[in-house]
Parts: sequence; structure tokens; C-alpha cells
Amino acid sequence: MTEIARHWIDGAWLESERIADSYNPATGEMLGRFADGGEAEARVAVGAARRAFEATDWGRDRALRSRTLLELAELFDARAPELAVMLTRENGKTLAQATGEVRAPTAILRHNAAQALTDVGTTAEVAPGQYFSSLAEPVGVVGIIVPWNAPVALFIRSLGPALAAGNTVAAKLPGQTALTNALIADVVSHARSLPVGVVNMFTESDNTGAPFFIESADVDMVSFTGSIEVGRLIAAAGARTLKRMNLELGGKTPMIVFDDAALASTVPILAAGVTTFAGQNCMAGSRILVQRGIADQVREHLGERLSEVVVGPGEA
Repeated sequence: MTEIARHWIDGAWLESERIADSYNPATGEMLGRFADGGEAEARVAVGAARRAFEATDWGRDRALRSRTLLELAELFDARAPELAVMLTRENGKTLAQATGEVRAPTAILRHNAAQALTDVGTTAEVAPGQYFSSLAEPVGVVGIIVPWNAPVALFIRSLGPALAAGNTVAAKLPGQTALTNALIADVVSHARSLPVGVVNMFTESDNTGAPFFIESADVDMVSFTGSIEVGRLIAAAGARTLKRMNLELGGKTPMIVFDDAALASTVPILAAGVTTFAGQNCMAGSRILVQRGIADQVREHLGERLSEVVVGPGEA
């Protein structure tokens, strides 16, 4: 790794005109500096992904894809402790939660390695003597837009299926976790079986690179995790080029407690629902609906439980 965290595009580490600082949200300590990308980096990343899709056998060689995904699984597994510490420092979640997140890629990538070998299409007799067959094919270039609350797990969750299907990838990773992003890219860069240009990653704290994914005719599909409002904008803008969309958007997660609930086991779950990942996750409890008979007890016990929550550095 370099002193300034850089982008990984077309098999090379690239810098940007703009340099920004990454801070520990718990302490205010500056953790390092990073190249802060935008539309220029997005263009280069998409161009590299398009060339790799058209000029290599990646989309046609399922054995290569399976082998590469297995190699990536081993690489991420080996670097998990390092990733967990950096994620904790930069993101703000506890070390235990970060460790759980960075262990997820291994299973995801291994599963998708198997999928690369087993996704073979379907055949059916649609009428007497008439047969229909379909064969799974890659769509082309997939643009992945990742949020900051779980950048490792959410990037890999989109990356694994995209690669298994034979697509190439251009990914925009969040500025809030720039140093973690660089570690992810460093892991990917060590996959010897991965052809140059198949995976391209840049970090952006602004909002010019991600919109380019939506507008570009060279991006065939977009995978986005974020708010409902932005999801609507992406769906509307992507319609102009008939992009395929995978949108995981925010929602409401009420927690419901009835009179017969065992509060000794229920209250810790309620507290975790609003504090896990510092409350910054799509499954966080948005509200608690309690049956009137035990409402006062739940309020009292939950208040006690939340008063015990320690706020501070996640490594403590």
C-alpha cells in the first residue's frame, strides 16, 4: 500500500487530482490520505471494464471464473484481520461487528465460484415436438455503487454474482471508508487468475462518478445499495438506456412486542436493533410497537439497557 490510498483501475494503481483525508469518527484522528475520484475515474473504470468484457474470454470461460472466485475467497480470508481493524477505525462499528463483516466474503465468493460452474440454462417442450431452450449469458459491464455502512460485505455481495455470471465490473466505493476500500482493492489486485480490467474500483466522496454509471451506455447493469430517494433517481435515469437494475433500498423495520414476551431475552434484541453498526444499517429498528400491558416495563428495561451502551472507539 502507498502513503496515499489510490484507485485500482485497469490493473494499475491510479491517483486523482483531488486528495482528501480519512478520519476516525470516534476520535477525530486522521488515519491517512486518499485519492478522491469522480467522473474522470468512472470513465476510465468503465472503459477498462468494457474492453475486458469484449477482448478477453472472461465471459465465456466459466472454469476461469470459478477458479478466480476461489482465489479471491482465499485472499480475503487471509486479509480479514487487517480489513477488520481498518474498517473499525474508519467506519465506527465495533471490532466484533467488523470482523463478522469481513469474514462474509469467503463464503459468498466460494458460493459464487460453484454457481459459475452450475448455471447452465433451461430447456422445455412448449408444445408437442416444439422445444424452447435458454442459456444464461452475462449482461456486460456492471456498475456497483457501495455505501459506507458495510462496504466490504456489500461490495462482495454484488461483485461475486456479477463475476460468476461472466460480467466485468466498475465499482464506486464510498469516501468515508477510503482506506478500507484501498485494502479491498489491494486484495483484489493479488488475484493472479483475474484478467486485467475485469474488476475496477475507485473511491469518491462527491457525486459525479456514480451518476456517470447511470448515464453511460457502456454500463449494462447497475447494482446500488442506498436510500429510496436515490434509488428512484437511478431507476428514472437508467431507463433512458434500458439498464438492468438491482436496487437495495431503505425501508422501515418495526419491532413488535406483545404482552407475553420474555423481556429478559427481548430487551437485548431491541437494544441491538438500534445500536448495531452504530444504528447505521438497513435493518436497524425504526420504531418499537409494544402492547399496552407491558409498555411501561419495556420502556424501563430498555432505558436501563441503552444506558449501558458504551460510545467510543470500536477497538476498545
